[in-house]
Amino acid sequence: MSGARLFVVDDDPDHLEGLCDLIGAVGHRTEGFAEARAALEAAVAAPPDLVLTDLRMPGMDGIGLLTALAEAGCDVPVVLLTGHGDVVQAVRAMQQGAEDFLEKPYDAGHLLMVIERALKTGRLKAEVARLQDRLDAQGEFIGESRTMAALRATLAEIAPLDIDVVVTGETGTGKELAARLLHHRGPRPEGPFVVVNCATLPDSGAEAVLFGDARGAAEGADPGLIAAADGGTLFLDQIDALSATLQPKLLRILQTRQAEGDGRALAFRVVASASRPLRDVIGEGSFREDLYYRIAGYELALPSLRQVPADVPLIFAKFLSAAAARHGRELPAVTFEDRKALQAHHWPGNAHELKIMADRHVLGLKGKDTRRAAGMAGGTGQTLRDLVADFEAQEIARVLDQCNGNTEAAARILGLPRRTLNDKIAKLPLLAGRKR
Repeated sequence: MSGARLFVVDDDPDHLEGLCDLIGAVGHRTEGFAEARAALEAAVAAPPDLVLTDLRMPGMDGIGLLTALAEAGCDVPVVLLTGHGDVVQAVRAMQQGAEDFLEKPYDAGHLLMVIERALKTGRLKAEVARLQDRLDAQGEFIGESRTMAALRATLAEIAPLDIDVVVTGETGTGKELAARLLHHRGPRPEGPFVVVNCATLPDSGAEAVLFGDARGAAEGADPGLIAAADGGTLFLDQIDALSATLQPKLLRILQTRQAEGDGRALAFRVVASASRPLRDVIGEGSFREDLYYRIAGYELALPSLRQVPADVPLIFAKFLSAAAARHGRELPAVTFEDRKALQAHHWPGNAHELKIMADRHVLGLKGKDTRRAAGMAGGTGQTLRDLVADFEAQEIARVLDQCNGNTEAAARILGLPRRTLNDKIAKLPLLAGRKR
């Protein structure tokens, strides 16, 4: 066991000395207190890693000490020592936040095991709090790499400027999140944020959806989504999927910034997103170059998770915390091996995939297809590393099916060298029998 700083509280001087000697013998540093109030004052001044206290003491007892520590904001694990007749009271103390209790007489080995378990829990809670502080300080785009720090700095720099922005990045890299940040920190934060998914515009009637009713300003006329963004931000999601017939009309209204029909002036910022650089789409002949130059006041490329592997555990910690709160579950531990597995996975679905993994980890679901997972993993013994490996195999299998077994095409979609993909197919049990 690694050395920790423990407070031992007991009004019996012989028992107090014996406990301090026992705990000190395994490498921990102990401070003994004959009464709870002195221990409370010392803990508030310099919180220990754990408090081990007798339940029954004159003046302030063990439960009183537990309550006072909580009220003082001193979040340290508390282990109670109880007599045979105090078990019910000790259980109530655990409901109030005590980490554990031992009934006298206790075995010395069992006491040390309970202390080590409580210390481990305390360290995990402290790590979660530390991570949360870092997350809160960084805002929505989380990470300590130079890439993520540069992204946050760029967003802070261009957000207040009244210029249109093109945001590019793979699925799940946060294109809409970037658009919303640009809106909320931009020159018109109080105005509307209007989302237009260009890939889902109907084949028939798309012009009316975008540009409004031909009646213009007539009473009851629909102004269209573009005019609805007046005074705010127009987010053109997946603009690379916008049909060729709509592009010239969109270009015209973006040039004039006037509503169709009544010709009234419009003031809005355009943020457009694309899954790949628009210059590539222009080169293929499916996107107008003049439209690109109209909307690309600044082009912002968002990194994929595989480009910032060191940041993945931190981002996962945020998703894990949110998932635990959403499902009403305790926050599960993330080990060093888990973090290595998170960093090694290529995350083709980026944040979308990472969020699913956080939900699975919180719920204890098996790493196999969640549609077949009838309940909790319980005794399956699967670690987060197992879950990541299973998820990776499922994603590779899905893409291989999508590409009809063509590993060259699948490797391109997954962002992997073909040799690496073939190695994974050979090693992952779920992919046994797949052609290479």
